[in-house]
Amino acid sequence: MHGALAQANIPGGGDTGPDVTLTDHGSTVVLDNGVITATLVKTNARVASILYQGFQMVATDRQVYFSMDGGSSYEQPSNCVYSIKTQTPDMIDISLKHFYTTQPHKFDIDIHYVLRRGNTGLYVYAILDHPASYGATSVGEWRMVWWMPHDSTNFLMERIYVDALRNWEMPSVYDLSQAQPTSIAEIIRLTTGVRANQYDCKYEYSVAYSAIGTYGHASNVNNVGAWLVFGSQEFFNDGPTKQDLAPASGIIHVHFGRNHYNGSGIGVAAGESWSKIFGPYLLYLNSDPQGADALWADAQAQVAAQAGAWPYPWLTDNPLYPLAGDRGAVSGRLAVTDALKPDLTGAGAWVGVAQPDLGSNWQFDAKHYQYWVRADADGSFTIPNVRPGSYTLYAFVNGAVGEYSQTDVSVAAGDTTALGDVVWNVFHPGNSIAWEIGIPDRDSTEFRHGSDYFEPFLYQQFSSEFSGPLEYTVGVSDWSTDWNYAQTSSIEPGTSWKWRVHFNLDSAPAGDATLTVALAGSDHARMYVYVNDETRAVANFYPENGGGNALIREGSHAKYSLSYVTIPAAALNVGANTITLVQGSTGHVMYDYLNLELP
Repeated sequence: MHGALAQANIPGGGDTGPDVTLTDHGSTVVLDNGVITATLVKTNARVASILYQGFQMVATDRQVYFSMDGGSSYEQPSNCVYSIKTQTPDMIDISLKHFYTTQPHKFDIDIHYVLRRGNTGLYVYAILDHPASYGATSVGEWRMVWWMPHDSTNFLMERIYVDALRNWEMPSVYDLSQAQPTSIAEIIRLTTGVRANQYDCKYEYSVAYSAIGTYGHASNVNNVGAWLVFGSQEFFNDGPTKQDLAPASGIIHVHFGRNHYNGSGIGVAAGESWSKIFGPYLLYLNSDPQGADALWADAQAQVAAQAGAWPYPWLTDNPLYPLAGDRGAVSGRLAVTDALKPDLTGAGAWVGVAQPDLGSNWQFDAKHYQYWVRADADGSFTIPNVRPGSYTLYAFVNGAVGEYSQTDVSVAAGDTTALGDVVWNVFHPGNSIAWEIGIPDRDSTEFRHGSDYFEPFLYQQFSSEFSGPLEYTVGVSDWSTDWNYAQTSSIEPGTSWKWRVHFNLDSAPAGDATLTVALAGSDHARMYVYVNDETRAVANFYPENGGGNALIREGSHAKYSLSYVTIPAAALNVGANTITLVQGSTGHVMYDYLNLELP
């Protein structure tokens, strides 16, 4: 068969070929469309085998499976009830449904596998259902895991692909077996192979799913690839900035609850009727004699194909999955007005609608669906395929601190809610900006280590890179090299790691100034701010939205927070000044952006 590149614009990778067949073997069921053959285990909803191009695409010892949480709360679907939802020559959709009895989580879990004519992949969707008769329950980690095929020495697909920074030949099965443990259980030190003397950890491949739409593995040896491809991300939690585990050496994850990096989790009360569909998404397989990079490009093209076909017209008769005619849209134009940055526009802004519970926000909402798009160059946006209901509209854009929100945006089936110009007057506590460090983008990658933040144990280098306090001089220093992506409490035993910002003021401010502190993430942090006197802090505070341990988990952000610190006019000098920042607790902060605004 010729490579899948020729089919990249067809959802699923193709639409012609033999009829789709189902063969029931008692404990397993086999779906076959002449392109792939998938063997599914009835009792536990696992994928035991996928045959494609003469290759086994699943590690048959560990398979493809679903699970929830860990430790004493770890659970996989069990005692599933098998049924056929749809069976035609064009498509088969089977259900493997786990019913709650005495398991740790009071959910029914319905796993569906769909094989369609000509497709080079298997669609998957899962439904969590909590009837009103069930007691209170919650879940944090809710995921699917796909173990990659291998022999005793090598993986079938030797390369891993996440994004432009992280795509390389990964350690082989042999390399992983020879690796040394470290002080952190998830991190090993490789001693052989192409990545010898480097660390390997599943967290170094974490990514915001919305930034890529696909990830996986491919081979220059066998010329095949295995990918997760998302046509929509409406069912994921915590919005478009949220990241989690994706692929890693020999594995592909999808975390529906994206519980790492301070994910929100799902909590359901006793007596509450709640359900949600996760997916469908595609376990996509491709082949091309041009090799792994071509396969990655094809997987990326498949993202566009899936998005264009969403919502899939073939998933019918499911009230949790309204088809296109039963959904609505929201349109408008984001007009950003920033008195201190007049060139700022809504171009490329994230604009979305969400339904967080009262008192929460979109960064911490896992129970509902969220719909996000990028605005066009003129700020125009259309958010398609939204379930009917009442939403809050949110928007944020690179260059602006904070976000816009508008409540009571109503969406009706078959209609577009036209908002016209959505005017965001960006708040500033002052009338001028004395200086700024970074770019407001909810990430720390514009700073030092922005291109290698994912390397395990990177923080062990800080003490050799910064001997003593970090000294940053406005107008002289370069934040891409002189401002680190993360500040820990100390890099020398017994001392606080002081970060000093040196700057000049031509005249005394007419009143109190304001230090804007936008954080891309924080964990166990307490910030102290000093102005020209390091013996007495003008402010100390615990950042909001802290948690997630992004530094140890090789991330560049966790959850965004914004603080405004009042700088008394009497504390500032005409001429030279120094603001000192200390992270005084056991954790860390990751800066997004700082500025000093004058009255």
